[in-house]
Amino acid sequence: MNQKKLVFLFLLFVSSYHFSLQASLRPDTLSLGNLRVAIHPSAKPILEKEWAMLGANKKYVGMMKEKMRLFFPIIEPILKDGNIPDEFKYLCVQESALNPNAVSSSNAVGYWQFKLETAKDVGLKVNKEVDERRHIMEATRGAVNYLTRNNTVLDNWLSTLLSYRLGLGTLKKMPLATDWLGKSLIEVDSSTDWYVLRFLAYKHFWETELQLNSQDTTATSTPSMVTYKQVKGKNLMELSDEWKVSYDDLKKYNSWVLKDWVPDDKEYTLYHPSNVSIFESKSIVSLAAQSSALIASSDTNKLYVEAEVPQEALYPKKKHKPILSDKVETRWHSVESGESLSSIARKYDMKLPDLLKLNGLEMSAMISLGQKIKVLRKIPMLELIAEQLDEKAKKSPAQVKEVKEKIEETVAEEPKVNIKSTSNSVYIDPAVSREITIRSDAPDKEIKEDIKVQEEAPKKRAEKVNASVEAPALSKSPSIHQVKAGETLFRIASQYGISVQKLIEWNKLGKNPNIQVGQKLKVQP
Repeated sequence: MNQKKLVFLFLLFVSSYHFSLQASLRPDTLSLGNLRVAIHPSAKPILEKEWAMLGANKKYVGMMKEKMRLFFPIIEPILKDGNIPDEFKYLCVQESALNPNAVSSSNAVGYWQFKLETAKDVGLKVNKEVDERRHIMEATRGAVNYLTRNNTVLDNWLSTLLSYRLGLGTLKKMPLATDWLGKSLIEVDSSTDWYVLRFLAYKHFWETELQLNSQDTTATSTPSMVTYKQVKGKNLMELSDEWKVSYDDLKKYNSWVLKDWVPDDKEYTLYHPSNVSIFESKSIVSLAAQSSALIASSDTNKLYVEAEVPQEALYPKKKHKPILSDKVETRWHSVESGESLSSIARKYDMKLPDLLKLNGLEMSAMISLGQKIKVLRKIPMLELIAEQLDEKAKKSPAQVKEVKEKIEETVAEEPKVNIKSTSNSVYIDPAVSREITIRSDAPDKEIKEDIKVQEEAPKKRAEKVNASVEAPALSKSPSIHQVKAGETLFRIASQYGISVQKLIEWNKLGKNPNIQVGQKLKVQP
């Protein structure tokens, strides 16, 4: 019994000694930029309580350290560019635990916990498409704007820190605003605002944890944050397919995108950890996708390190690219084998959301072979000019006469060429060499006819043929269709301009229609 008591007392002594040793290692002063903060003995129990709560859950500590190693290389350069003390990165940890979806009881949102009015005041965009409070880079820039403005008035980083909770207007009315103004050494005690003491506890605790574990293998193997530019107006699902990354990961780390596509009115940056990035499988990713991937550097002087890809491979020269006009036409696209809604949108230089909206489709909609998809196409300038010239020709019959005269001059030197003319066309006796077709458009109510010019072959004369003009007879569409390989009821119905239901009824295919290659189907009643 005495032995057990001795063991218990020994353990109690060891734990007490460990606690006292740990307490003795706690600093008497802490730094915040160029400011020294002295810790009064009355404030130390409060800090000890905060430190004990932070270190109670080892799993939480490990998770937070991984987050810090991931996000600090992005936050640090932005703070440095704004001349904000590096220690303020721990304020982001205190505010949101680096959670973009954190929402406070007062409706403050995001990494730096901005309310809607404050967010707009510091230049952040919050609307139905994006919430920049959840974007680590944009939100940090907003925090820099806020802290810079307040410190310009308060001239003390500890006052500026407290203004982040109370607001500049409220803090200016407090006595400490004057007491701390311009000072380089401030003492905090038990009467100091809890927000300031908690920040000092967070700063010292996490700073110590990261330093102690800087040589840990887990720390060195932690992935860096990969960031993507050139995403203006693109869809997350399209980008996940293009870059061969998880859509869920893109969505998780870019919750600031509220409607699945990046707005095109501003240059944004997408990001996610590199352990799910394209760098694990470069061989299956396009060079263009690799070129848009940048790594958040651990060097605080440089945020991005560009991928080493030859410029000529990234941006190949395109030959004879058509110049597009502002005029847009609507047309139907028939779905071919291997196509998707994303590939169709890219083919017509459309955004996927616009294509979906135009056809009344959802993101998860499935398409079938031969299905008709409505698309918008920008008309090339050459087509537009040709169309305008045709319209002008219709209004100027004199131009047709000019064309006829030029043709007559061209063939005048050729002997024995018989030219016959009507009100709209010129016919020249055929030869065996080649045929030239010149189209001449008559007024709308008249039938359009072709001007055919045939040159005489050298040393060979063909018999003269008197050409006559007849309106082309309309060929009757067949009433029976024989099913070919790969055809579906939908495709056959679309080919003859009828509904699938009529095709089923006319051929008595029943409730579960099934067709076979070679089967003959009635396509007219």
